[in-house]
Amino acid sequence: MPIIPVLVRYVSATSLLLGRLVANLCVLIIYVMLGLLVTQVLMRYFLGAPPSWTEEMAIILFTWLVLLYATVGLRERFHVAIETIPVKWDLAYHMSERLVAALACVFGIVTLWAGLNYAERTSGQKTAALQIPIEALYLSVPVCGSLLILHSIALFIEPVRRQSPSPEIQ
Repeated sequence: MPIIPVLVRYVSATSLLLGRLVANLCVLIIYVMLGLLVTQVLMRYFLGAPPSWTEEMAIILFTWLVLLYATVGLRERFHVAIETIPVKWDLAYHMSERLVAALACVFGIVTLWAGLNYAERTSGQKTAALQIPIEALYLSVPVCGSLLILHSIALFIEPVRRQSPSPEIQ
């Protein structure tokens, strides 16, 4: 069996699996954030003194949530797109989809590189309230970059899926 089709299937399956896992992780993060914010409000209301760590943890989780779900958006193609090429123009449509995937890959590479550099520069610092390494926040950027690279490569090598027009446009 040729190695290229196996590699394509492996990359595609890995991208799909990680996309689903990340989407489920994002749901869990939302519930944890909600619990933290409810705790803060209840402690402010009943005790008059909310803990400062709940807000800091919610901010860290929110950062992870936004960046992780952006990668799911790329994988599932629900990111913002401007349809300038009609689907019926097969070659041009396929080329534009490949171009978007390639540009997303370049963005992922830049994000990974810049995120790793920033995490390295801030290494050793701690958060204000929790006193945990600041990398807990800043490592979200290179992780997001890595996932963007994986998903964009998968979208580049997979067959182009035709997007159905939105009901409002019809």
